Amino acid sequence: MTRQVCGLDLSLTKTGIGIITQRAAGDCFAVADTISSRGKRADDVVSRHARITELGRAIAHHAATAELAVVEGPVTGTRGGSPVDRYALWWFVVGALVRREVPVAVISPKSLKLAVAGSGNADKATVAVALSRLWPDVDVTSSDVADAVGLAHLGAVYLEWPVKTLERHRQVKAQWPLFGRGGVDAA
Repeated sequence: MTRQVCGLDLSLTKTGIGIITQRAAGDCFAVADTISSRGKRADDVVSRHARITELGRAIAHHAATAELAVVEGPVTGTRGGSPVDRYALWWFVVGALVRREVPVAVISPKSLKLAVAGSGNADKATVAVALSRLWPDVDVTSSDVADAVGLAHLGAVYLEWPVKTLERHRQVKAQWPLFGRGGVDAA
């Protein structure tokens, strides 16, 4: 039986998706993908809703069967696009996963950078290099992919899968779902 952790770096324009699979033999491998979307600032509410719905469904589909989905926390500030639309996408995807009973963990961008690259202020290139060292077979084509694979990696560490692990990976600050390690309910 295979198990999967899915990392999601949500974006209205280019969402990064990282999936780490643990095979029945116990070894793990990672793959990455992106989902792109285009919109215009002048789009009306109906068009914006349609875009967020279509994009959200496509993203949630990738994590629908994961044992754990690790999502980058919502980004505050005004960098690119509508903050309302970014938050709507975040909640659309998280809500879809919760409804599908996929456990969701949330890691802030700063905590992700600290855990993966050793500095909460690491730039995109530094994070990509750190991820390439952890997963040399994954084509880290963008910062979105690097972040997504980093999120999935931290989820695999949390589940105690046999992946390369540094102490800072174990110490990541995150909102982990309410279940025991290894996917076993803690109740």
